[in-house]
Amino acid sequence: MASVVMALASAGFVALLIQALRPAALQVGLVDAPGGRKRHQGSIPLIGGVAIVLAFALSSLIFVPIVAPYRPLFVGLALLVIIGVMDDLRELAPRNKLAHQFIAAVLMTSWGGNYLRDLGMLWGEAVFDLRDWGIPFTLFAALSVINAYNMSDGVDGLAGGWALITFAMMAYLGAATGQQELAAFSMILVGCLGGFLVFNLRHPWRQRAAVFLGDAGSMAIGFLVLWFSVELTQPVEQGEMRVPPVVMLWVCGLALIDMFVVTLRRMSKRRNPLHADRTHLHHVLIRIGFSDRRVVFFLMLVNGLLGMIGIVGWHYGASELVLFLCFLALTGAYLYAASHAWRLSRFARRHLRRNGAAHRQQNTEQ
Repeated sequence: MASVVMALASAGFVALLIQALRPAALQVGLVDAPGGRKRHQGSIPLIGGVAIVLAFALSSLIFVPIVAPYRPLFVGLALLVIIGVMDDLRELAPRNKLAHQFIAAVLMTSWGGNYLRDLGMLWGEAVFDLRDWGIPFTLFAALSVINAYNMSDGVDGLAGGWALITFAMMAYLGAATGQQELAAFSMILVGCLGGFLVFNLRHPWRQRAAVFLGDAGSMAIGFLVLWFSVELTQPVEQGEMRVPPVVMLWVCGLALIDMFVVTLRRMSKRRNPLHADRTHLHHVLIRIGFSDRRVVFFLMLVNGLLGMIGIVGWHYGASELVLFLCFLALTGAYLYAASHAWRLSRFARRHLRRNGAAHRQQNTEQ
């Protein structure tokens, strides 16, 4: 019951903040105008991320009894929101954003002491100890996850929907492993993202987004996902129950897989991996002919199923090596499909047209 109250209150805070910030955003030009790769209609305020982070901070102070140890988290969030707003106002060079993401990750590892010390039991009963590579590996993971969510923010509701599912699973995992503060933070974020999606996700009562996340929001969400994923898998005290790191790969799911594959393909074509394009999975599905709303709900469902595979596999004793190899196989299959996307999309469009024609003919005969 307390979790539901936290989520609902957080959703309410986000809704109020969006209404309060929208006039200021329109006045200062903190909006996303259509053009180029952007095909939405009208100028949309880029205040969703700011509202989410402010509501998260306020709800944390109200509902979480122990907030002081998380000072590095909130400082890192503030840094990413500031640089994100600056980028939304006047587009910054990708390397500038990357540098500030790196600083936020350093705050997490060196000030917060939250970093990957091992990768679990990937080789039978032996723990894969990272030793001196723990912090460098975590910094790399931080940049990867932050940019994974930044890249996924290409269609209304997708980045927020994926994050909502991920934090809902983190709330469950936090409660299951006795990490009550983490579970509380995750439920607050579920509420914040739910409140935001009311204004961002396309549904029968809203045909287009009223606000966007902006870079401030997508980078902040990625940072939060990384922070709590590491905390879930790396207990502070010896003997504490923890979640195997490989399970979090499944929980984060499509955001990581899509980022990895798109980055690899851009690098193979000697393009800057940080420069945006329209080669992501959601772009491919939209080009095939599916509506934005169907694509978002379908990808949210797939991401939820992937997370459930990881969690259920862990609960039923699947080895971490098997879970890891299955995740690699899934990533490899997606890489193969992405490499042949033009053939697959052409086949899918032809199949859809054929089915549509057959359906129209059937209706005519009736």
